[in-house]
Amino acid sequence: MIDIDTLPVNPAFTGPRRDSLTMRLAARAKSFKGTALYEHLTGRIRSKVSHSQFGEDVYLSSYFDRLSFERNVRVQSGCVVDIGAFRPIMSSNSYFFYKRRWQGINIDPTPGFKSCFDRVRPRDINIEAAIAPTGSMATFHLFGWPSVWNTLDPDAAAQAAKLTGLKPSLVPVAVSRLDALLDRHLNGRPLEAMLIDAEGYDVEILRSNDFNKHRPRVIIIEVMNASAETLSRSPVVEHLAAYGYRLHAWLNPSLMLVREDSLLQG
Repeated sequence: MIDIDTLPVNPAFTGPRRDSLTMRLAARAKSFKGTALYEHLTGRIRSKVSHSQFGEDVYLSSYFDRLSFERNVRVQSGCVVDIGAFRPIMSSNSYFFYKRRWQGINIDPTPGFKSCFDRVRPRDINIEAAIAPTGSMATFHLFGWPSVWNTLDPDAAAQAAKLTGLKPSLVPVAVSRLDALLDRHLNGRPLEAMLIDAEGYDVEILRSNDFNKHRPRVIIIEVMNASAETLSRSPVVEHLAAYGYRLHAWLNPSLMLVREDSLLQG
């Protein structure tokens, strides 16, 4: 168990609205540790509000806190690549970091995605395109905007149609390799996290990146129908193991894999 009072207050996770007066009061409150005021102030400073559907953003933030505490590796800013970004705030895995002024590269082929994200998250780079290893165009199965069922994977689309009773529109969309987009938009920024939610198209997205060149510290990727017995044999885990990534956590339905040089102690 980590004593939270021994953790440094990371400026990257305090947020732009935390005023300096509160921080100064909290520092003075250390002298009367254990009082109600101390608990209220430290709780306010260290609180984290998730925007993800299943809390992935807060878990990732806590991983960075532990990385600082256990290995003295401070990750206070960087780039987050969000593939299948879905919505700019609600159910977003990356908005937590946008609020803390990280750089985001958000990618989604849903028509109208870019105009929405450009309005809500103007500091980010927002790209309306599909990701695949080859090709220039692909067929996107569009169930709606927004919809968690939208996908490039025809098998996943058939399952979604059976489950929902909806018939998707077939929309032609532009295709890019992931490494080509990162070559164009990273501009030397450290790639700290890659978040992938592609409704069954995850391995194809991974195959479109050159992991010898673009190596995010952490990858969080949705893998449906996984179980404790099958995790180690997941195609995602096997593919990324070849590039030096190890399974760190199962945030069902997402897997979190970490680069070998950034593994925690346990």
